[in-house]
Amino acid sequence: MPRVVQISGTAQLDKNARNLTATGDSATAADLARENAVLKARVAELERLVVCDTLTPLFNRRHFMEELDRWCWRAHRYGGHYGLLFMDVDNLKSVNDRHGHVAGDILLTSIAKALLGAVRRSDLVARIGGDEFAILLDNIQESELARKADRVVAMVGKLRIAHGDIFLTPSISAGHAVIEPGVKPSDLLLRADRSMYAAKQAKEGGRTD
Repeated sequence: MPRVVQISGTAQLDKNARNLTATGDSATAADLARENAVLKARVAELERLVVCDTLTPLFNRRHFMEELDRWCWRAHRYGGHYGLLFMDVDNLKSVNDRHGHVAGDILLTSIAKALLGAVRRSDLVARIGGDEFAILLDNIQESELARKADRVVAMVGKLRIAHGDIFLTPSISAGHAVIEPGVKPSDLLLRADRSMYAAKQAKEGGRTD
C-alpha cells in the first residue's frame, strides 16, 4: 500500500500562482499533490482561453494579432515567403434568421474544422470576427496565394452540414495578401480585406438567381 506522509502545513500558492506549498497546519502529501494537480489544470485552462476562440477549435483574434505582428517582424528581419488569407462567411445572417443561431454556430464550427484540415502544422488558423477567419501561411510563394484561396473556397463550398432535417451549405469569400518585409500588420489586414471584398463582389455579380 502507498505510504501517506503527514506534512505540517496549509496549502499556499507560490508567487506565480502555479504551485502549492505547505506551511502551518497538517496536510498529507496526497492532498497536496491532488490540490496542486487541480490548480495546474485550472491554470492550463485559463491559458487556453486566452488564446482560443470560445466557439470554434481555432485561435482567437487576440492571439492572431500577436502572431501576425511576429510574422511581419520575421519577414522584415529574416525575409522568407509568407502569406495571409482573409475569409468572410457569405450570408451568415440569413442562416441565423431562417434557421436560428444554433445553426449559425454549427456552420461556423464546421467551416473552422475544414480550414484546420486545409493547412499545414506550420500555418495558423484563427477566427477573428463573428463571421471572419484568417490563415497565416508559412513558406508560400506569391503566385500560389490566389490558388490556395480558391482551393479553400472550393473546399468549404463542398461541405454539407446536417442540422435537424436540413442540410446547411456554407459559402465563403477569400482574399489574400503577401507578408512583405516592412509591411505593417494593419496595412496587411486592409489589403487582404479589400481583396476579399473584391472576390465577394465578383461572386455576387456573377449570380443569375
